[in-house]
Amino acid sequence: MSSLINDIHAEDVANYLNRNREFFHVFPNLLNELSIPHPKSGHEVSLLERQVFQLREQRDSLQVEVDTLKDIAGENGALLHKVYDLSYALLAAESEQDAVNVVYDVMHEVFTVEEVTIISWDVPKTSVHGVNQLGISQAWSKSLKETLQPGKPVCGLLEDSWQKGLFHTDQAMQSVCVIPLGQQRVWGALALGATTDRFSPELGTYFLKVMGQMITARLQRLF
Repeated sequence: MSSLINDIHAEDVANYLNRNREFFHVFPNLLNELSIPHPKSGHEVSLLERQVFQLREQRDSLQVEVDTLKDIAGENGALLHKVYDLSYALLAAESEQDAVNVVYDVMHEVFTVEEVTIISWDVPKTSVHGVNQLGISQAWSKSLKETLQPGKPVCGLLEDSWQKGLFHTDQAMQSVCVIPLGQQRVWGALALGATTDRFSPELGTYFLKVMGQMITARLQRLF
């Protein structure tokens, strides 16, 4: 008998009780004999007190999740309004030059981006101020173009060679987001620079993708 008892482990008892939920209906007197320690103090408490404590912990955990979802919803709502401002301004632009100016103005003033550059690897049909043409003779420029795919923004730390090629400023950018421009192929990109890790690799890119699509649609005729 003692050998059989020694073969029983705590996990076996837990599994048995899990499969037989009415066990304490049959043996209710055992509840009075159970020793349940309080998770914080370690003192013995009743089963009811332990359940109340566990329910409070679950409530607090759920409240944290709800608050987090509220924050995310609020942030997404604010971003949606900013994207709407960009789309409205692009639609109202009377020329490609006006559209390019809109991109710079909205990125700086509405999205508070520190450095903004529109680049292209193709030669535009009409010269537009603010669209900086790049060749692929430089290794960094060729690497950047090969990295980009239509509809897939790339965010992360900024390499020194990209800093010098993308942003004409002495202020060092720490992170960058490059939004590809082009439908079937990439003919250009919108580069956003930050002196912080704002554009980290973990950043969600849904709204960035939408903005890239809108800018592409407005400037596509240039290429």
